[in-house]
Amino acid sequence: GISCIVNAGTVDLGMNVDHLREIATKSGFPIVVAGGYYLHRTYRPEVGEKSEDQLVEKLVADATAQRWGALGEIGVSQKPMFPDEQKVLRAVCKTHLQTGIPILTHNPHTGCGPCGLEQADVIESMKVDPAHVAIGHLADITDDPRAETHKNLAKGGFCLGFDTVGRRITQPDSKKLEMLLAVINAGYEDHILLGSDFATEDELKANHGNGFGTAIVMFVPKMRAA
Repeated sequence: GISCIVNAGTVDLGMNVDHLREIATKSGFPIVVAGGYYLHRTYRPEVGEKSEDQLVEKLVADATAQRWGALGEIGVSQKPMFPDEQKVLRAVCKTHLQTGIPILTHNPHTGCGPCGLEQADVIESMKVDPAHVAIGHLADITDDPRAETHKNLAKGGFCLGFDTVGRRITQPDSKKLEMLLAVINAGYEDHILLGSDFATEDELKANHGNGFGTAIVMFVPKMRAA
């Protein structure tokens, strides 16, 4: 049932657009290319050297040349976020306002609800429509079983990235389901964005993993049961 993949890679993680184009062309399977800058610890020196507006100019040029369909994963490492991470997030917001390309964010897999809220504050301050933003890795929050963080973000109009489901990174799917059900019961089901954060070779079906369909194959049946 999978009809498209969003490749949420970034420049600093070594994204290879030519390879993605070759895969999509040979397989006939649509791949949406995302781009941007990931985290403070992975930034190339140019990110620290360039001004906010210079970063916007580079992002717009790359997005146009490589036909990006999303900006992300745009990450934060902690709260408060590093100054360079805030600069990048602001530049990404300006890029979105120029191009209309939606934004996907990254938050620590250790679970950091305040990080997502801080991202939302910056994004709102830049006058970006929250409906075009997914705050990422919210399923990894370990200290919010009633999903108050998620509900606050949804109330503000943001999409909620339950985007590590079917994979155990921080906590089991049972805990993720608990928060997901709290969001649904609060009436925010239209804000939920499922994903697997598929990222390593051992997850490929060729290596006996669940493949790109992890969210559908592993997690959706658990949702139905719940």
